[in-house]
Amino acid sequence: MSAWWLEEWVALDLETTGLSPESDRIVTAALVWTRKGVPVEMRTWLADAGQQPVPTEATAVHGVHERHAHRHGRPVGIVAQMIAAAVAEAAIDGLPVVVANAPYDLTLHDRELARHFSFPLDTWAGSKPINVLDPLLLDWALDQRRDGRRRLVDLCEHYEVVHEGPHRADADAAAAAAVAHRIVGHYPELRQMSLAEVHEAQVGWAVERAEARQRAKRRTDPTAVVDGRWPLIPRQEVAR
Repeated sequence: MSAWWLEEWVALDLETTGLSPESDRIVTAALVWTRKGVPVEMRTWLADAGQQPVPTEATAVHGVHERHAHRHGRPVGIVAQMIAAAVAEAAIDGLPVVVANAPYDLTLHDRELARHFSFPLDTWAGSKPINVLDPLLLDWALDQRRDGRRRLVDLCEHYEVVHEGPHRADADAAAAAAVAHRIVGHYPELRQMSLAEVHEAQVGWAVERAEARQRAKRRTDPTAVVDGRWPLIPRQEVAR
């Protein structure tokens, strides 16, 4: 079994127009190639989704104004295509793709692809699987008893990772990769598994985490439902 944790990794982060992966759109994106948690290459994009507004609430988070995105961004379909091609190349090369809160970013990216292309994200690499490392999920699964919040910024503090700028796509992607590398280094059981086995373990852990969150929510809302699908939610009808 190869020492996949010592190889190059690719980390993805998207900053968007809102909180819905089904209907919101990419504003900025970054792919960061890392080795042992240290960035070695970076690609960033500013996207223009045409008539789609960038709400002031979203601008307050990532700092990109609607006018700037429309004037200077590449068409969002081209951005989505370039990201998908790079992710597919990583999968073909057998590299892990690090995505913090994967069901949000990967689902939103998949829906952007659906608006412009017929192929779902998980088919762009052909028969090669896209093996994902989600530091938020890994941290929860391997250290469930720890109290406190578990946002990416919280994990950076816990694992002593310097975060250069929360909600900046390049900084978030680099931080996610660094945290994931610290987690893999801290837990030998992960290094005893193949990359594919770690991916499959996260599929099960995501279900367990969703069930735990649903139980907690139902203390105050008996109808609460938490989706445990990971790393992305399959397509149904895509909002244009």
